[in-house]
Parts: sequence; C-alpha cells; structure tokens
Amino acid sequence: MRWLVGWCGASATALGEVRPLGAQLIWDGPDPLWAVGDWRLDEIRLVHADGDTHLAVFGYCGATDAQLRNALISARAGALRQLTTWPGGYTAVARFGRRTAIPSDLAGARPVFHTRWAGGTAYATAALPLADLTEAQLDVNQLGAQLACPETPEALGSGTPYVGVHRVAPGHALVLREGGSRDTVDYEPSLPTVVAAPPVEREAAIAGIRDALVEAVRTRLAAPRHAGVP
Repeated sequence: MRWLVGWCGASATALGEVRPLGAQLIWDGPDPLWAVGDWRLDEIRLVHADGDTHLAVFGYCGATDAQLRNALISARAGALRQLTTWPGGYTAVARFGRRTAIPSDLAGARPVFHTRWAGGTAYATAALPLADLTEAQLDVNQLGAQLACPETPEALGSGTPYVGVHRVAPGHALVLREGGSRDTVDYEPSLPTVVAAPPVEREAAIAGIRDALVEAVRTRLAAPRHAGVP
C-alpha cells in the first residue's frame, strides 16, 4: 500500500506531534505533504514556479517540466483543470502559498479523501490513513453501499465507510486555505462544451480519440520498469 497524506490549517501542536510512519517528506512548513509507501524516485516529480508556488506529481505523467510549470501558473489563477489534462496515471498536489489544491481525476481512478482534523483539514489518497488519524468510527450504511456498488463509487456521493471522512467527487478539486477553510470545486465547465462547439466531422472525431489513446498508452509504456523483489 502507498498513498499521499498532508494537511492544511492544522494547529501548531498537531504539526509538532504527528508525522506519518515511514513517510518521505515532500515539502514541510505549516502545510506539509508526505508520500507513504514504496514510491520510487521516478514516480515523484516536483516543479517550482515563482514565489511559494509548488507542484508535486505522483505516478506517471506525460507532461514535460515546462508544461507542468505553465499549468501550475494557470492553476494558481483558478484554471485547476490544467493539472489534469496530460496522458498517464498520476495525482497532482499544488501549493500556492498557504492555499493547497488537489484535483481528483475525471474517472475517479485516483481518488482524494479529506477530513476535519486539529482545526484544519487532513487529506490523503486513501481513506484508511485519515480514519486512523481521527480514530473515525465505521459507517455501516456506507460500507454496505460500497460493497453493493464497488464499481460505481460516484453513486455513493462523498461518503466513505468511515464517519467524517469524505471523498472528492470525480471532476472536482479539494481547495484548502490558511485558517482551516476548505472547498470542493468543479473544475469542469458547468455545461458540456459540445453544446456550444461547432460540429466535428466523424473521421476527425475518431482520429482525435485514437490519438489520445495512443499517446496515453505510449506514456504508460515509456515509464520505467522495476523488477520485483523476491
């Protein structure tokens, strides 16, 4: 198992007393971020823009460092969708001073979870570490619903099997600010863009989908391979 865990707006006492076990610190300060588990060096990329603006990308991402930096600057102005458009499988965490943004992907394949903790918000890419952190009770109704619909987590809303631990919906981003405030914002247009867009020829549409799939597969195949440990 491996995941990301961090928090924003937590009390100074909690910051000094709590650290994930066996974690790699990605950035410190009042809004720290850790990578927990067997993350390899090629699976963690850090990009810095001007000032206290940072981006951490975990997994395999087909963007160049220049593309990541340009997207980070656009996301700082509110265009969080720019952090989700590259081929590959990854989770992006952006920090703009004392504001942190963590988008969930459109398919919900790389979820983001959050909970209230120590006067602020703790977040992670798995619900269990947040439940351990807050000693959350089991939500039996949510657990039953998840067991009944394991392939459709979007049907369960923001709930998880743990009381007080919530899931960010696909196509949304968790935005945390100094002082403990948090919002879940939709980074996709409220109306489908195809409504206002001019019609596309059938062959051109098929070619566009084919090119996107080929690029996604190429990015995955180009990722380093690691031999398993016996």
